[in-house]
Amino acid sequence: MCSVKKQLNKLYVLNALGNMSIAGAAWVLLLVSQGFTIVQVGLFETVFHITSIIAEVPSGMFADVMGRKKALLMSNYCAIISAVVRILFVNFGGVCISIAFSALSYNLWSGTDSALAYDSLLEAGNKDGYDGYVSKQTVIYRVFNGAATLGAGLAVMIGNTYSQLIGIVISVIQILVVLTLTENKVITDNSGKSLPQRISECYSESFGFLKGNRKVAGLIFRNSMVGAVDVLLLFFLQARLPQTGIADWTLGPLLFIMSVGGIIGAAVSVRFKAYPVKKIFVFSMTLVTLGFLCNFSDIAWIMTLGGFIAAFADDLIQIRADVELNDMVPPAQRATLISVSSLCFSFVMIFMSPLAGVVFSL
Repeated sequence: MCSVKKQLNKLYVLNALGNMSIAGAAWVLLLVSQGFTIVQVGLFETVFHITSIIAEVPSGMFADVMGRKKALLMSNYCAIISAVVRILFVNFGGVCISIAFSALSYNLWSGTDSALAYDSLLEAGNKDGYDGYVSKQTVIYRVFNGAATLGAGLAVMIGNTYSQLIGIVISVIQILVVLTLTENKVITDNSGKSLPQRISECYSESFGFLKGNRKVAGLIFRNSMVGAVDVLLLFFLQARLPQTGIADWTLGPLLFIMSVGGIIGAAVSVRFKAYPVKKIFVFSMTLVTLGFLCNFSDIAWIMTLGGFIAAFADDLIQIRADVELNDMVPPAQRATLISVSSLCFSFVMIFMSPLAGVVFSL
């Protein structure tokens, strides 16, 4: 139990570090400050999700076949490349390449860290501890991402180059932490098999499982819909709020207030364990729609309240869906199948991002 506790603590640290980058938290603001339009920002988001559609499932298979630690290391290498390109090339093509590597970094991380945590708890005979783990991780994400968002103005003040350099330093520290993690037994037990055999087993068993499980498919789609509306709302509010006439110094605090909604949603998610996920989806979708409509008030405090409500709803459904999904999937294909969830999210986002760019520019 002591070793799994250390493992989870390291994953908490990695999550905190990964969300400390002011360049990541204020990426929309940095792009707008460099002269890119809201419509172009929507297109950059589309590039992110096109890359994800191509790389998401292969990255999950990489984690299940080659190892979860290796996938996390590769994620940080891609994040460093993304930052370097973003420093060197300040044009549409350069940003697209940077965004693509950022997506690869996200793809290699998404599903891998939760698979590592879930199977570590499973091996320790404490599967039920995952509920508390994912709730804490979401709170950590919102707190540190919100804190980084508070530095949104600082990111613009120090400029893109220094903001990206901070991100590179953070990635290097993350690499050092990842190297100390313990690989899951489900990975090490298969290390004696040939690479083609491991790939074949992962592919056939993963998609065989999905084909016969409509409940999982429905869960993944519903979760993606709520998440897409929330993510797009919070992204574009970075650009919309300054247009309401607020003082520059208030932007960070207002964006942080929105993040507090997610913190509360994550904290209370355990209280919703007894409710069916379908009912939680209807409740959450209603709230994010309300939050979305608040954006068109053009009144800063109402827009902030809308972001707060949407973040609350998103984290609530995300945690309940995450726990239920992990309970359903087989350990040897866990990262692959969770990556399918992220793939669905990207399909939803690739259609909604350009549309949102147009809508939010009105």
